[in-house]
Amino acid sequence: MHLGFEDPEGGKTLLLASNPMAQTAPDSDAVQLLRTWRSSIDSVYEEIEALGPRAAPDRVAAVLSDDLEHPILNFMASLPGGPSRVVAQSVADYARFTPNPASNAKSAAGLVRIVLLQNIDLLWWSGEVDFADTDALEGVGLLDLRQVRRAGGVDFGFGIASDNLIRRGRDFVIQRIAPRREPRGPGLAFTAIRPAMLGVLNEIANRVGSLAPSGTPPIRVNSIIRTVEHQDHLRNLGFSALSPSAHCRGWAADIEVDWFRRFGADEALRNVLLAYLDEGLLNVIDEGRAWHICLNPAVADHYAELGMARGA
Repeated sequence: MHLGFEDPEGGKTLLLASNPMAQTAPDSDAVQLLRTWRSSIDSVYEEIEALGPRAAPDRVAAVLSDDLEHPILNFMASLPGGPSRVVAQSVADYARFTPNPASNAKSAAGLVRIVLLQNIDLLWWSGEVDFADTDALEGVGLLDLRQVRRAGGVDFGFGIASDNLIRRGRDFVIQRIAPRREPRGPGLAFTAIRPAMLGVLNEIANRVGSLAPSGTPPIRVNSIIRTVEHQDHLRNLGFSALSPSAHCRGWAADIEVDWFRRFGADEALRNVLLAYLDEGLLNVIDEGRAWHICLNPAVADHYAELGMARGA
């Protein structure tokens, strides 16, 4: 198995080093199933988009209820709450959608698409328990990104959210005098990370770095683990923080894309992420400014080994 990437300059497909986890990668049937799920969800999105920007919630509910009965999307019946939960959540998010910088969708139908796609994450990690609060992050084998970065084991960039006035003042000054250095945003609310997520994010960072123009900084990760408590807080602030979420189980991350345009590297980043999606290694969702990724359980052990080797 290989990962193929488009050369942003020459338009050619670059075949990077042979994938060392071929024996643990998803089989072809599983990869095709992921593609089928996503294609069907895109069809649902197009149907809802065709209703217009201000469709009545009951019309949206009717479309979703009908479409989720299709055998291709019946995997949602195995999730807690089943299709009724998915329909209720989707309709509620559709009805409350207002375009703003805090939203991760450009339209109400686009937000429904994100809700549906993130249910693939939830299926993959249905056996995991959510991190309810900060206490739940203790004693479960997580690494601390601050410690790993000090030891040279982190190949991607990240900031750390803080309520400290001095820290916030520093961030403000950086944005004023060197806006290309760091993207806007508060940074990670929690620096805990699963070893497998460290492994895959490092690999993504290195592959993007091999394709990006000279002088491009490392990819920037703006969210990894969130607790349910923090997810609810973000939602109350107006962010499209969905719940349940693979972020609250430690298996998702958000990677800045728009910021990378400043360096002419956003195409390289998108191509790398789409290659991982095409191989079935990640579920990838375009959420506008940042792209959401979730690791496939079939390759978690492989990436955990890579992460532990760097985080030891």
